[in-house]
Amino acid sequence: MCYTFDFRAAVQLITLFMHGTISLSMSGFFGYVNFKETIIRETEFLDNYDIVAGTPEERAAIEHLKKRFEELGLEARVLEFEALSWRENYVELSAGDLRLRAVAMPYTLSGEVEGKVVYTGSRILEEDWASIDLTGKIVLIKIYDKVDEVEWQYLQAVRAGADAVIFMDRYPSRVRRMVLTLNTDYRFSAGTPPPIPAVAVTLEDGLRILKLAREHRKLFLKVETRIDPSGRSAVIYAGNLRGPVFSAHVDKWLTGFRDNVLGVGFVLHAANLFRERAGYIIFGSEESGAPSFSPWYWTWGSRVFAEFLEKNGLLEEFGVLLNVDTLGGSSLRISASSPDIQAWLTDSMGSVATVCSDQVLFDSLSFALKGLPAMTFHTFPEIIPVYHTDLDVADTVDWESTERAFKLLEHVASELIKRGVKAFKYEELIRSISASLEKVSFLPSARKALDLVKGLKVESESEARTIRRLLTRPMFWGRYDRVFKDSVVFYPTYTDAIDDLLLLHDILSGVRSPEEVTNMRGLRRIPGYEETLASVEPVFYGRPLTKPEFLRHTYMVLEKIVEEDVERLVGMIENLKR
Repeated sequence: MCYTFDFRAAVQLITLFMHGTISLSMSGFFGYVNFKETIIRETEFLDNYDIVAGTPEERAAIEHLKKRFEELGLEARVLEFEALSWRENYVELSAGDLRLRAVAMPYTLSGEVEGKVVYTGSRILEEDWASIDLTGKIVLIKIYDKVDEVEWQYLQAVRAGADAVIFMDRYPSRVRRMVLTLNTDYRFSAGTPPPIPAVAVTLEDGLRILKLAREHRKLFLKVETRIDPSGRSAVIYAGNLRGPVFSAHVDKWLTGFRDNVLGVGFVLHAANLFRERAGYIIFGSEESGAPSFSPWYWTWGSRVFAEFLEKNGLLEEFGVLLNVDTLGGSSLRISASSPDIQAWLTDSMGSVATVCSDQVLFDSLSFALKGLPAMTFHTFPEIIPVYHTDLDVADTVDWESTERAFKLLEHVASELIKRGVKAFKYEELIRSISASLEKVSFLPSARKALDLVKGLKVESESEARTIRRLLTRPMFWGRYDRVFKDSVVFYPTYTDAIDDLLLLHDILSGVRSPEEVTNMRGLRRIPGYEETLASVEPVFYGRPLTKPEFLRHTYMVLEKIVEEDVERLVGMIENLKR
């Protein structure tokens, strides 16, 4: 759920300032005049090319950051860990005397291919590929409109027999890197490496290759990469981790200014302002690095660090994570880990930001799954045209909005220093559970659960963390190879099927049309853990199933599923009350 507002952000900022909510000294004012120059100066050490998990470039960046924190008088420590390290050494793409620029897609292995080219457009569904035989061919694919779903296009190309893949971008004058494996889920554990080489080219060069394909000319592709399955990555942390903790990831693909040089600059700028009043973390291995070609290859560094906190008994001492990623756009979003934090942010931010549930894309999720309060400041929807491309540079940043975002980040941190976790609205944790259960209060299990929830109170951050950890999970509805949407960080877990039950009830009652079964969530899955929950599928591989007899029996099955889910929730709540 997202909370959106209509008032102008500038007006709200002025109101906060006039009421004293945001303070601004004269020295602070003159500092912000040069905000852009300050951020760029702080991040000059980050190369204008890849910084990949486990590489010398990442190590050099971590060492620089350690020195920078120490210059600010902060004790800095480095946590090293194993990570899959991949890097491109060399790519050649040619047709006779014509040489085309291409970049290898991670985790492409080394390989050499010569063959004719077949163009498939941006197709992605299995049935759209069914009639294509690519045996011995190089396939040219236009990147799907949701660019981080290219892995499914790659899987279809491998299945169709292709020897290599060339991805042409949707936007002109840029190349893009996206990680590829050969897996059909997103489990945290080991997976299969990509078997055939894949590279990316600009839209313009893709059109040149399409012309070559129509002339039946052959292309030559040679890719040399280096993979270290036991590379060493790192997380650096400094300052006071009991307070607000600013974080960002340092690794990046290609130029990566908004993803995430800018985030590193925010953390360093915050460290200069807050010093020992706050904590600071810079993650390696966010873009990639999970060992053994894991399908959930991202946020590896933050997952390792969250496990480190837990194993060393430091979770209860950890404060509130304020993560920064993919900023630089005009419309600030804050993706927060649970309803109590979202409610506080909504009240605190007023109209200047959109407050949403946390997202699986960000390092904040690693902390949310441990029950810790966490949030990511971002403008992710606006970055897609330059996401993971060589056009993700400082000139694409809306600096006025970005400066405003930093001021809001500073405001949130200052409020947390002043009020601590008492700022959070713990009653929202219970209200969210009750609100879900009340929708199906006609079920005996739901009535029992509601009675139980009435006696549940959250009076401390420790209790809140236990509840968040139990009832927060990433959720995905549908089949991965057919529904191309990001997973949702959902709270409270095991109540998501309720809305499907109510929709199906309305269809059977004649209140809604049978065709509206397409709005049901269907198959339920907890990605990462890859737990498939009891489900019904009124839409099967794109086909809506609307016959009344089928829907009646589906409703009976779904009602039983909801009853069992609620009973599972009751068991968790009873354990909490003990």
